[in-house]
Amino acid sequence: MNRLARRTRASLRRPPPRRWATRARSAVLAVVGLGLAGYAAEALWRSPAMARFTASMSRQLLEASAGAGFVVTRVYSEGRVLADEQILQKALEPYYGKPILQVDLGELKERVENVPWIRSVSVGRRLPDTLWIRLEEHRPIARWLDGSRQVLVSDAGEVVRIKNAGRFRHLPLLFGDGAPARAEELLRLVVREPELAPHVTGARLVGQRRWDIYLDGRIEVRLPAEGADAAWRRLAAEQRASAILGRAITAIDLRNPEWLTVQIANDALEKHETGPGA
Repeated sequence: MNRLARRTRASLRRPPPRRWATRARSAVLAVVGLGLAGYAAEALWRSPAMARFTASMSRQLLEASAGAGFVVTRVYSEGRVLADEQILQKALEPYYGKPILQVDLGELKERVENVPWIRSVSVGRRLPDTLWIRLEEHRPIARWLDGSRQVLVSDAGEVVRIKNAGRFRHLPLLFGDGAPARAEELLRLVVREPELAPHVTGARLVGQRRWDIYLDGRIEVRLPAEGADAAWRRLAAEQRASAILGRAITAIDLRNPEWLTVQIANDALEKHETGPGA
């Protein structure tokens, strides 16, 4: 009895456990329990049986949604101006009649971006039966002679191959290796002088270093590799002062900053040499 009494008195004298320690132990036990439960759930989820169950449920969901009318019956697109409508429709054909929830939007986006002229695409679903596509097209700024075939050059310097680039005759025709990548640079130079810009019909990148610009399809303007801006301004000033582009010349050489050299057309030169009435 004495021993039991001593144990009882010692127990009564011991301070009660602190509340934070009790809570901490409870939290630790809860975390451990959740971790074990999560591990077991993940193992179950990764099991072949769960994979088969998930696949079966997905099929049933798609079949049920299709039966309820969740099937692609139309595709709405906006932003198309220059892209070929038939090529675009061909890219979209596989999606008609397909359960709309089964459509892989990433795959759809990639297919449409492969259509010539299209730079980027946004896609989405409009339930129950519509796919929508927002297109951003390339903006053509020039043509480029690639071998014997004309292609278009976009404002990003990209080459866009279409069936009949020649119909864009209002765009300047570029020649020379590397010209598409520097087309934007050339056009920025051209538009700085409003007196000259309407006369530009083409340009050749020479040695990937400098430009020869063609005016009115008959005058070749040879710009320097360095200081092309200053040379172009000099030609604009000469045009304002003497209307040089209206003369019977075939070439203007601006590569030397000290002077301007012109090449006279042969027929004009012959008339000058023989004189009137000869």
